[in-house]
Amino acid sequence: MAGHRKTLFTLVGIAAGVLFVHPYVMLVHQFTDAGHGVTSAGKDVAILFSAFTPAMLPMTIAFGFFAGACGFLLGLLFERNQRIIRYRYTVQLHRDLTAALNQLLDVLSHYILNSSMVISGHVRRLQKSAREDDRKTLVDIAELARRNEAILKLMQDAEFLRNIDPSDTTYQKIIDLNRRIEERLTG
Repeated sequence: MAGHRKTLFTLVGIAAGVLFVHPYVMLVHQFTDAGHGVTSAGKDVAILFSAFTPAMLPMTIAFGFFAGACGFLLGLLFERNQRIIRYRYTVQLHRDLTAALNQLLDVLSHYILNSSMVISGHVRRLQKSAREDDRKTLVDIAELARRNEAILKLMQDAEFLRNIDPSDTTYQKIIDLNRRIEERLTG
């Protein structure tokens, strides 16, 4: 698509050079030429159409080439600006995504950590008066609460939120986070 735009800009430039710029320059030259003085309206029209005679072909080609080059450069500038706009959009999207994930993580971790601490406190209190067979269940509950806390603390201070790349289709950051969570669960 980018090549098509540059081609379109170039073709429009050539057409503008041949159809408008060259006849305009010939008309201006006629008006500013000291030897000719003032011309009549009929002669002005004839001068405009003389730009398209075979004798003027080299000049027409030169104007077409120059205007086509200007159109091509304008096309390059247009494409560059489009890339900058897309880049800025991606950067803003990345910032918004990171901010949203941080907010979500803050809210979730607050509630889950609070509930995990309450669970741990109740488990410690119940272990003092629990029967022997119930203590194993309480130890399992305490271990699950500890794992939840470890995972949330890891996510709170994880660098992956600052390094998210929306164009990363491999999801390497998520795979790395999953590996780190599994390490925390087994350790």
